[in-house]
Amino acid sequence: MLAHVLVAYDGSEGSRHALQFARKMIAATEAKITLVQAVELPVPVVIGPFDGYVTLGDMPTREQLEEAEKKLHALLADLPPARCGARVELGTPADVVVRVAEELSPDVVVVGARGLSVAGRWLLGSVSDRVVHHCPCPVTVVR
Repeated sequence: MLAHVLVAYDGSEGSRHALQFARKMIAATEAKITLVQAVELPVPVVIGPFDGYVTLGDMPTREQLEEAEKKLHALLADLPPARCGARVELGTPADVVVRVAEELSPDVVVVGARGLSVAGRWLLGSVSDRVVHHCPCPVTVVR
């Protein structure tokens, strides 16, 4: 029986499907669902001798992170507060999902599939692929 489901959410169509799937998984249970969203830090670009710096204005503010967390909670507004949670963390999506899964020990992590081609996966990597290979618990990838 499921007690806790962690859902990787970024607002994409794939993550919306993952959330729908997770809701169906817990529908007849008292399981908790937690949404996790990663906020990536800006990457400096080096083009010339003075390019590539990141200003503090480029960094996400605490208020922006809190607002993002409120939006995640709103997606679960129909559930009792004790059955839902939301986390917004700084980092790359796969690293954040794995780190939060290690911390919370959910029964399963649900992620959306991006549908990248084989060449695209080789060149860019895939969040769902990295989560599947590094997560400490079962992972369900939803199309």
